[in-house]
Amino acid sequence: MPFTTAACGDDETAAPETTTEAAQDDYFASEEFLGREVTVSAVVTAVLGDKSFVLDGSEYGDESLLVLSAEEAGGMDLQEGDMVQVTGTVEDFAYANYRDQYGLIDDGVYTTYGDEEFLAAHSVEANVPTESK
Repeated sequence: MPFTTAACGDDETAAPETTTEAAQDDYFASEEFLGREVTVSAVVTAVLGDKSFVLDGSEYGDESLLVLSAEEAGGMDLQEGDMVQVTGTVEDFAYANYRDQYGLIDDGVYTTYGDEEFLAAHSVEANVPTESK
């Protein structure tokens, strides 16, 4: 179980301790989260189209994270370098399955994301403050 840690020591009957912190690191590294709703906060690294953009996915298990949104990215005035918070469902990307729904025009732009997990956004909040670490 990836989100369970066993207690160390002599007590073999100790209940496992669960944590959600590790889950944040793995949303897009495997198929484990397909179909689940997640919220991520990250920097926009590219705006690909009216309803698609890319986030820095390094904190969530992938180098880059494709986001498809019902809201138009241009209408949100998203630009490279903006910090956004996105809530959506983790899905497996296949260009033909999402082309019409999200108005994806140039399939060559999306080739990199074929058969990878992406975020089908339900809400996008632009220009959120960054967290201090």
